[in-house]
Amino acid sequence: MEKDNQKIEDFFYRNNEQVNNPIIKSFLSDSQNLYLVQKAILYPTDINRKLVDESFQSHYKNVRKTKYVSNLIYFFSLDFDKKRRRLQNRSLLILDKGLSEKDGKTAIERIEDTSNETELDNIVGEGLLDNIEDEQLLKSLQKLTVKQLQILEMIYVKEKSLKEIAQTLQTTPQNISNLHRKALNKLNNILRKKGE
Repeated sequence: MEKDNQKIEDFFYRNNEQVNNPIIKSFLSDSQNLYLVQKAILYPTDINRKLVDESFQSHYKNVRKTKYVSNLIYFFSLDFDKKRRRLQNRSLLILDKGLSEKDGKTAIERIEDTSNETELDNIVGEGLLDNIEDEQLLKSLQKLTVKQLQILEMIYVKEKSLKEIAQTLQTTPQNISNLHRKALNKLNNILRKKGE
């Protein structure tokens, strides 16, 4: 028994460089494969060598498959990250970035909440819509958006300037002017259609 152990040790010592190969190390880490190699060292018959060869070929194929799948996963994950970053950079969400004003609010904090449109409609309606006696004009005004009605009320009922309205609605006077013009054009078109 001691003689057999010495023979196995001598074999591994002589072939130290090959045994330190990572694939061979992983092959020998399996107890069944180690047993086959030891058997082939002690009893060097063609059958024992053939069993070691077949076992090693099977192990090598499995290692290659594992390596291939690992590489696939690695490179697909890299590609996925690149595509995701490219898409994020292509369509940046600028609403989360801070504005250059003193209060430091983000754009998303400045956007009006549309869930309270009915409340705005009631508030706006008390001023502008209550002062209209012409039925056609009243129906036409009701077809405008809440914001357009709000701007018209501030201009014609509360007599505010474009700058004051812009500060109240947190936008630019130019935008208020554009919304005012659009509201008047829409009213004009609605009334023309009804008049024809």
